[in-house]
Amino acid sequence: MSGYSIKVPPESRHAIREAASIVRLTLEKKKGSSSLYLPIIEMLEFTLPKLDNEFNFEVLPKSVMQSNHGLTIPEQKTIMLREDVYERALDGCGRDRMTAAHELGHYILHSNLEVTLARTNEELRPFEDSEWQANCFGGEILMPYTKKDLLIGKTPQEIADLCGVSLEAATYQSKFFR
Repeated sequence: MSGYSIKVPPESRHAIREAASIVRLTLEKKKGSSSLYLPIIEMLEFTLPKLDNEFNFEVLPKSVMQSNHGLTIPEQKTIMLREDVYERALDGCGRDRMTAAHELGHYILHSNLEVTLARTNEELRPFEDSEWQANCFGGEILMPYTKKDLLIGKTPQEIADLCGVSLEAATYQSKFFR
């Protein structure tokens, strides 16, 4: 995906939460870990290829990716991250970890879809927007509702630290733990 709004079949936050929960549980079982902090890069590099032998994960230089931090090409079963984003995600940078989770959202939610680019005069409802859906998935997989009991009562900064996300992402996602 390109960062452009793509009109996709509508999905509710609840449905995306369910998909993220299933994917997270599957990845955790394969890895043998269930901590609150999901090692998203390790999951993309090592765990997902064991579950889907057609999956490709590529790290490309900025000269190739240019302004794209990440791209997903569902029909090629490929997720690409820009090299600097990959390195920062490995170092635990929350924004870049969210970029990786966002791209995984495109891969999971938007494979095998007929999609069309939204025109500037077409107002997309959020639940029909591929970017909203991928952002939602990223938040749900890195700060899972299924582990909300461990997060309720925590400040957004504490959630950011525990889950390895940005303060902005933790502040937004914590609204859905009620």
